[in-house]
Amino acid sequence: MKKINFSNTLRCIGQDLNRRDFKVFDICIEGELFLARGGYSAPTAAFPVAIHYTAADIKQLGSTGPENRGKLPSPEDFVNLEQVLRTFGGYLDKLEARLIRLTNSEPQGSGHSFRLEYETLEGDRRIEDHSTATVYDMCVTMYKRRGRMTGTNGMFRQRRG
Repeated sequence: MKKINFSNTLRCIGQDLNRRDFKVFDICIEGELFLARGGYSAPTAAFPVAIHYTAADIKQLGSTGPENRGKLPSPEDFVNLEQVLRTFGGYLDKLEARLIRLTNSEPQGSGHSFRLEYETLEGDRRIEDHSTATVYDMCVTMYKRRGRMTGTNGMFRQRRG
């Protein structure tokens, strides 16, 4: 099976879901397709929208919007859906793991906002729950690392409030 750059792939999907104003999502892989189910408000029993992304769709999404890449986001938009999904993708790439499922639609009250399921190189299945604060920290870390790589001298904007 072809190796997937999850950072780029999930960034592209996040860009599309962000454009559609999704608030909740559940992303998984079905064969060669990425399936994103989601909606515009708190999790419900059934998601109102389901989108299948092929490799060609991802490539097309990746070619749109490059003029916005490399610019510092506004502080209130720092951790948007595109950045969150890119960060989880980068995490998977670093682990050399394969995505099974990523969602922010788990029942509330557990203290965790995101659930990541993946398969390791050894074939072990892992499930991790991440709080919003943890994901924010992961996004800042990735942003700072990317800033050093792209020549922004590691500058980043801090969360206000």
